[in-house]
Amino acid sequence: MVVAVVVATPKGAQAAEGWSVTDPLAVGLAFLSNLAIHESGHYLIADGVGASDAQLKFFSQDDGAFFLGLSTATALPEESVLTYKLGGEIASSYTFELSLRSYRRKPTTYNSALLFFSGTDFFWYTVFAFYLAPQEDQRYDPSGIREVTGFSRPTLLGAASAQLAANAYRVWSGSDVIVPSFSYDRRSAALNFTLRF
Repeated sequence: MVVAVVVATPKGAQAAEGWSVTDPLAVGLAFLSNLAIHESGHYLIADGVGASDAQLKFFSQDDGAFFLGLSTATALPEESVLTYKLGGEIASSYTFELSLRSYRRKPTTYNSALLFFSGTDFFWYTVFAFYLAPQEDQRYDPSGIREVTGFSRPTLLGAASAQLAANAYRVWSGSDVIVPSFSYDRRSAALNFTLRF
């Protein structure tokens, strides 16, 4: 939410130009880009750890639950489940870094929107999975992460909120003094906060 206000704040000449008729298209395209990249992150992790039959579905309903995007894989090694569940967040964090660079060079509607969607991805997904969905479904990434790690809902929401706050600060301040990132391998994944002095 904070990122939305920061991204929507006009800078310099943009304030006079306002919105154009193509801006809603650019925002929709940025949303779909982040969704596709998020789900592709799961797919790439599944492929990298030797899972089979990795598939992606978009805007689908499965067993009574609706998914904007759903990645599935069979024969996923047990040691790699956490990394797989975080695959979308890992991919979105890379997208955020690239869109932040683009935004700082030239803030277009598309890269501003992509910055927003990728920078808030973990937060909104956690809120949806734990507090807005009709029932907690282990196929939602935050619920699956909770199942694998044993972390509580507030703990995961706190981690997602910290990442959101750091991302918003970076957009607002133009400074990279604190940078959230994921580190991962076949057996583990971690959300890190690097302080740069």
